[in-house]
Amino acid sequence: MNRTNRTKGVLGLVAMLATGYMLIGAAPATTGTPPPGPGLDLINQRCGFCHTTASIFTNHKSRDDWAATVQQMADRGAAVTPAEMKTIVDYLAANYPAANGAGDAPSPTPGS
Repeated sequence: MNRTNRTKGVLGLVAMLATGYMLIGAAPATTGTPPPGPGLDLINQRCGFCHTTASIFTNHKSRDDWAATVQQMADRGAAVTPAEMKTIVDYLAANYPAANGAGDAPSPTPGS
């Protein structure tokens, strides 16, 4: 296969994959900048070592799913305290909730 045909084939495959991804209901990309807040500050400080923070803000999850994701990152070595994890989860659940709107209320403070 010559170079031109190979390039056309690759571009066609990319276009098909992108179309398929959109058809299966991928989470919409977030537009604009993330809202300010202590959760954003922590995300910028703690999460950008392993991946771009922009990759975080394209997701929309329930509070429980955000909590599981943040816990998974802590288990993988993210340097966050339990209080910082709560702040991050509260921020993400309030600003990037699941499509059904679940997860927008702050989580209870431990011991209350």
